[in-house]
Amino acid sequence: MATMTDIAREAGVSLSTVSYALSGKRTISASTRERIEAAIARLEYHPAASARALAKGRTSLLGVAVPRHEAVDDHVIMEFVGSILEAAHEADDDVLLVAAEDHARTLKVVEEGKVDALVVMDLVEDDPRLPALARLHRPVVLIGYPQDAAGIACVDFDFLSGAMLAVRELSLRGARRIALLTPHRDPAGPVPTYARRAGLGFEMGCRELGLPAPRLEVDAEPEAIAALVAEHLSGPDAVDALVVHHERALPHLTRALSAAGVDVPGALQLVAIAPDDVAAAGAHSSIELPIPAIGRTAVTMALELVEDPSAPPHSRLLSPTFVPRETTRDR
Repeated sequence: MATMTDIAREAGVSLSTVSYALSGKRTISASTRERIEAAIARLEYHPAASARALAKGRTSLLGVAVPRHEAVDDHVIMEFVGSILEAAHEADDDVLLVAAEDHARTLKVVEEGKVDALVVMDLVEDDPRLPALARLHRPVVLIGYPQDAAGIACVDFDFLSGAMLAVRELSLRGARRIALLTPHRDPAGPVPTYARRAGLGFEMGCRELGLPAPRLEVDAEPEAIAALVAEHLSGPDAVDALVVHHERALPHLTRALSAAGVDVPGALQLVAIAPDDVAAAGAHSSIELPIPAIGRTAVTMALELVEDPSAPPHSRLLSPTFVPRETTRDR
């Protein structure tokens, strides 16, 4: 493994000059820098992480608290992680993943200075982690939009506007009995921030059009979804449109509707709030959930706060887009 002494010898300069070139503490000539960079490339020199951190005054590591409990959708979580890894790599940073459920360990990683900033996923309303996160002396960015973010920076998709847009698009295509389909949740359990905002947007969209706003909850099991189709989505009194905010249910729902002989989109129109790849796989019209853009924006916001710690935390909501496919009629 090459050392700084090897680089100095290869470039024909002093060891201190190599040190200045790597740390940026003193100005050196362009020609000297070029010789040092060429020597580094030839010898495949990689400075120790501790040395880089000392030179730059930061670790070049971004912490990401990743949820691993049963209720989370692994496909969505890994899309978030992938987009964060890509954005961090482009910024010449690396990512340290920590288990969101081990909050004490997450705080310790930040307090010990192992990361420059922390991105926290899977926020719920009245999240008990927020007070401790707000006291940290390094930047924190939340992927989620709680009613009270405790002064912490937030980024998320605008689920409220997205659900309202879904209702409007269905109404423009003739729907008059629109329901919101979501996962079954314990009434006494925590409420994800995205679920609250999507539900509120659905209600506001229906109220705007003078329509009732029924909600249907179902587990992502074929038997439960088949029963829901028989009770609420077929027959003369069935709803004529669904806003589906339940990614796991989509493939089972498609099969159950087909088995029950429900004509989609003739008798029932459907708009999913889902990542583009998931919606496209089933040819579902959708409100696109821009997971890559959310992850990249979280990294950008975190690094902005690292560069300027005095900047006030702020929130960003990504606007919704409707993508028509085979489960809605033409206007």
